Amino acid sequence: MSNLLRIPALDAARLQLQFAPLPREGGFPRNWRHADLNSTNDGWWQIDLSSLHLPDGEYEYEFLLERSGQATITVPDPYAEELTRFSGYRGVFYIRNNHRHRPGFDWRGEMPTGGLPQNNQLVIYELPMRWADPGEDGFDRQVGLGTFDKTRFEMLDKYILPLGVNCIELLPIQDSADTLNWGYGTRFFFAPDYDLGEPFDLKSFVHYCHTKGVRVIMDVVMNHGRKCPLQDLAYDWFFLYSGDEEKDPNGDGRPDWGGKAFRYRTQRGGAFQARNFQFGMAEFFVKEYHVDGFRLDEFKGIDNYDFIQDFTEKAHAVNDQLFAGRPFIVIAEDSWRRAGITGANHRGRRVVDSMWDFHFRDTLRALVSNTLGTKLGEHSRSVRMKQSLMAARPDVFSPDERPNRVFWDLANRVAYCTSHDIEADHEQRLLDYYLQKLTGERRDPNSRIGLAGIAFEQVITTFALTLTAAGIPMFLAGEEFADLHDIDNRNWRLKMSDPVDWYRRAEPGHAEVLSRVTNLIQLRKWHGALQRNEVEFFGFSSGNPGFHPEFDGNDGERLLAYCRTGGRGLGSNDQVIVVANLSGRDYPHIDVAWPWGYRPSLREHGGVGQDLPYITGGTAGFGLKPFQARVFAV
Repeated sequence: MSNLLRIPALDAARLQLQFAPLPREGGFPRNWRHADLNSTNDGWWQIDLSSLHLPDGEYEYEFLLERSGQATITVPDPYAEELTRFSGYRGVFYIRNNHRHRPGFDWRGEMPTGGLPQNNQLVIYELPMRWADPGEDGFDRQVGLGTFDKTRFEMLDKYILPLGVNCIELLPIQDSADTLNWGYGTRFFFAPDYDLGEPFDLKSFVHYCHTKGVRVIMDVVMNHGRKCPLQDLAYDWFFLYSGDEEKDPNGDGRPDWGGKAFRYRTQRGGAFQARNFQFGMAEFFVKEYHVDGFRLDEFKGIDNYDFIQDFTEKAHAVNDQLFAGRPFIVIAEDSWRRAGITGANHRGRRVVDSMWDFHFRDTLRALVSNTLGTKLGEHSRSVRMKQSLMAARPDVFSPDERPNRVFWDLANRVAYCTSHDIEADHEQRLLDYYLQKLTGERRDPNSRIGLAGIAFEQVITTFALTLTAAGIPMFLAGEEFADLHDIDNRNWRLKMSDPVDWYRRAEPGHAEVLSRVTNLIQLRKWHGALQRNEVEFFGFSSGNPGFHPEFDGNDGERLLAYCRTGGRGLGSNDQVIVVANLSGRDYPHIDVAWPWGYRPSLREHGGVGQDLPYITGGTAGFGLKPFQARVFAV
């Protein structure tokens, strides 16, 4: 580790390091010491800590910045790797044998037998760490706050790992001025949030996940910073004065979401300073924390293919150099829905590895609630269903759609129906969403309770379709047991500040959802056919295989059937079969063409104990409840 502390400070007349031994019991440090940084005459200032001849120990530090004609200001280090807090934030450095060093961490035993899951095997669990602490008696919704340590010791083994998920996406865990919310306004890009824990705690969390075969990816906010020290040190180098400096193709300025948008298109001081800052951040977290990938927030707002492509490639290069053969992924949240960024469409290479599929979310919610409307000139319901379930099938899209809709591999898209974006009516948690669709404007809680059984089934069907579609399935913490909030207050939407109500898992209805969803997650994790691209539709209609002849009618049947074939012909072993009813009609008995014949190995996953299909000849007969999807493996 370099002995240099090096930071930019534009127009500085003097820059001093202010430091003192870190107090063990809190309070103001005593006996501040000061040392001048040296200007390198290119906007950067630096000091060699070994020149201070400090005793071994921990030191907190900050900088005193003097500019001509201005009062001296105190600025923390934007590159600080660890923080302390008392009357403001300061960085922490460690000295041993007159050299700066990082406290050691023992990564031995990190890799499980067989290694970590590949990208096509992932089931992603979106975890808002700031609200992952249930406390001793349930949540205090005003002050509840999770930590790496509590999540590691109290949440993983009890709640999360038994689900079978094999990838945890941590919502922003870098230090943020947005502490009591989701954290989408990073302040210190190299340090874990002070309220979530120390670097050791985060490393321990990642290490433990890896020993259990679970990958950890970080949700990073690179579009903007909030109260980042770089604003005081070198604003012009790193931030836009106005979003209009970097307009999008529609002529709209870059959004800053209440912070300051980073400058990515123009060089300052002879370099793309903001880009280099983020490249360093990626390298640091891969190297020091062994993270397995990044999810890039507000890709649309960043609007810079060159930068993000370089970020993706540099992050992969660091991972490959340090951990040869270990899988890695960079996922974009592109609300402009441009699937082309996952293909070789920019400078002959992909921009990112994968992206959130917003179309999947919107289409599946509408199909499962049977509220999808169609208009003349639009795709039919059956075509939209195919588009949602399939990858590497450009023929289900019109030529003008293909650049922005076709994913050439299932790992190119994250198939999800709920994420942390839950404020809008069409994005809210699944149980809330389906109850609202079932009850319309009737906000009497009793009407919701009366229809809860149907809504629970819709939640499970959403999981069944998501986990058997050709994509990387993802869901928000709490959806596995149909988390629900504020029903007594007739509040239709989850507030962003509400934590996951883990205690609801044990309640009837929620407990059944948890059990059935867990079974489906386990199937997705181990069944090879679900880790390939092939999807084939069968049964019901020879003219439109896989769909009841009336599926596309406004008042028609909503029956469909498809198979994840694993690359083998229909009727082969090791395949996954899905038959679904996306309507409120009850079918005590239906017949479906069944090329598998009678197989003793047939098993249902995520079911409710109904009879297995009665197979005679090439037909299988069984029942389907309202809004039910039945999933079988042979």
